[in-house]
Amino acid sequence: MNRSFAKFISFIFNPIIVLLVTGFLLTYKTTGDLPGALMWTGYTVLFLAIITLFIFYCVYKKIFTDMDVSKREQRPLLFVVGLLVTVVYLVGLLFLGGPAVLFLITFGVVIGIAFASIINIYLKASIHVATISALMLAIVFAYGNSAYGLLLLIPLVAWSRLKTKRHTLQETIVGAILGVVLSLLVYILMKLFLA
Repeated sequence: MNRSFAKFISFIFNPIIVLLVTGFLLTYKTTGDLPGALMWTGYTVLFLAIITLFIFYCVYKKIFTDMDVSKREQRPLLFVVGLLVTVVYLVGLLFLGGPAVLFLITFGVVIGIAFASIINIYLKASIHVATISALMLAIVFAYGNSAYGLLLLIPLVAWSRLKTKRHTLQETIVGAILGVVLSLLVYILMKLFLA
């Protein structure tokens, strides 16, 4: 039962899903425009779908072992494709006049991919834990006291990654540290450029 619940948690808090929900929440918070936030979320869905379809394709062709891209040596390809899709996403945001907060989130993703690529040389950091840490902290920064409970998702996701044997304790801790550092970096940039 615990393992099934852990798999469910890992699936629900997949980095792609978490990015999508957080992008919507932060866009709405910073713009106050619900239709606009929904429109930009739709735009984001297109690019996240491309990455998801790429992962499905690579699993189907046995380039990746699983949907989590659990093997460290398989991750560089995902990082490169993720970076290319992100660049196209950014160009589209710029051309279409996207909200500033999406530029900052995307910048955080690019920096995160760069850090994860470097860390990946030595250790397979948990991208699930890094993503949930970075984005839940970002929501807390944006929404304040009402969002502190979301920080409890960090140990829950870390537990799920340990329980499903996708990561070691060290890998989840490194992921959490990476996420917190990224979130603080983006928060500082947000204060400088959106204040």
